[in-house]
Amino acid sequence: MIIAGFSGIGKTTLAALYPQSVVDFVCMPYEYKVDENEVFTEASKASFDYEFIFGWEENYVKAIKQNMSNDKILLIPSDFRVLSLFKKEAIQYIICYPKREAKKTYHKRFIERRNTQYFIDIFIGRWNDFMDNLEADSYGRHIILEPDQFLSDVINVNELLMNFKDVKN
Repeated sequence: MIIAGFSGIGKTTLAALYPQSVVDFVCMPYEYKVDENEVFTEASKASFDYEFIFGWEENYVKAIKQNMSNDKILLIPSDFRVLSLFKKEAIQYIICYPKREAKKTYHKRFIERRNTQYFIDIFIGRWNDFMDNLEADSYGRHIILEPDQFLSDVINVNELLMNFKDVKN
């Protein structure tokens, strides 16, 4: 099962709460040339310190497919290029993002978690573009968060896995 989540919804926190069932499948090792033992922080996201890998999306989707299982939830960023590859390959996913009105809340979240100004400029500066793309996604199932909600507030991991196993069998 895959949940594609917008930045700041609490993917890393949910994975920490359910380490046996949820994997925060970060894209940075696929998107940038980094040491394989690199530990990523919020401050390292969208950093100019790393060399970008063009076409990273295909390797990332390949790795996701290799790590998919009936007893794990993979949390990934809601990158539209990755989601379009999922559509092409008929890979189901849930997409989770905040209501448009949550822009100020997310701006504050990004500052509090020490994202770089460049990261904030991307996600807050292009907020409406991101929301347009997420809302227009007609393939994935949508979970839309209230400004004060996190992913862990709206999903029951065990129930979600049980329902997913029932659908897959």
